[in-house]
Amino acid sequence: MKNAVKISIKKPCSENFSNFSTTASGGFCGSCQEEVIDFTSMSPEEILEHFKSTSTNSCGRFKASQLTTYAPMMKHTTQTNLVSRGMAILGFSLLSLCAVSQVQAQDVANDQSVKTEVGSTYQNTVMGRMAVQSYTVKGRVLDEDNLPLAGVNVILKGSTEGVQTDFDGKFEFPRPLNVDDTLVFSYIGYEKKEYTITSAESNTLDITINFDASDIFLMGEVTVDGIYESKPNIFQKFISIFN
Repeated sequence: MKNAVKISIKKPCSENFSNFSTTASGGFCGSCQEEVIDFTSMSPEEILEHFKSTSTNSCGRFKASQLTTYAPMMKHTTQTNLVSRGMAILGFSLLSLCAVSQVQAQDVANDQSVKTEVGSTYQNTVMGRMAVQSYTVKGRVLDEDNLPLAGVNVILKGSTEGVQTDFDGKFEFPRPLNVDDTLVFSYIGYEKKEYTITSAESNTLDITINFDASDIFLMGEVTVDGIYESKPNIFQKFISIFN
């Protein structure tokens, strides 16, 4: 595979990224006097391109799930699939011609039934919204080992209202919430979690939020290994003929 890149952080840094001065690509660390590039919102293609185009050591911030091997995706051209696409279109056209008369015959009958169903659904939705009550929301926040996380911020999205989990990872929101309200769970070193309130039979919602290893943020000097170019196999050679 051409230019495959394996990235890792051998010695994670304990500095708090949120305390860094904001830069164009991330944040500036006052301790090591270096810019820390924030890769957490980058796509795999963007991460691969970054390390292909730079020869300098980087200090970066990643999600744990991003510390892996990246390889460019194989490009597909219209020429490689020209015959199969043509046959598929021809077959679809024949089937469409055979089905037109039957579809037209069913349209009138189906139209009335669809309208009735939509009207019924809309009425049930409206009635359901009218019947919505407020919910007391409480619960517990656990880490990847199912151990309680204390000090997790639980904030109502779009506001400053919130609460923190106690020593046992438990919380109860200070006021009742409504359907479609969203709680945002944030904890240092982890990616934020969200929970949206949905209708329920009970007026009390008891929820459990799990932060897992893939949510962890890691920061430090990036080690880049395994940049190589392998010999193409027979299938890749065949595909290259049409490129």
